[in-house]
Formats: sequence, structure tokens, C-alpha cells
Amino acid sequence: MKTILFTIIFIIAILWVGDLTITFKPFSISLPSWYKALGILLFFLSMTVYNIGEYTKGYKQGFDDGVKECVEILKKKNP
Repeated sequence: MKTILFTIIFIIAILWVGDLTITFKPFSISLPSWYKALGILLFFLSMTVYNIGEYTKGYKQGFDDGVKECVEILKKKNP
């Protein structure tokens, strides 16, 4: 539920930054500052990819350290 709410808020904020204009006679939808909205969206996506990469690197390093520790313990028990 929280994710859906944050997604809706994010979409509304992007449309507000892009100066969304809707006219009904004649019907048209205009987004004159689309480049601002696109820049914010690309920045958000790049930070998400960066964070996922850092978490993955941390998990891999922790896994490798755990494997080394287990190998050392097994070598000590079985000379």
C-alpha cells in the first residue's frame, strides 16, 4: 500500500514539475517543461541503479568473507 501511495505522489510531483496543462475546448494535454521531469526521473533511476550495485557488492563481499572463514575453521578442525 505504501509503495502505491509513494508512486502516485511521485507521478503527481513529476507532472507538477513538468507544468502539466489540460484544456478541454479543444481538448489537449501539454507538458511544456518535459525536460525537467525527464531529468528528475533519470536522476532517480541512476541513484536506484547505483544503490542496487552497492548493496550487491556488499552482499558479495560478505558472502566471500563468510566462505573464507568457514574454510579456515574446517582446515583447523581437520589437519
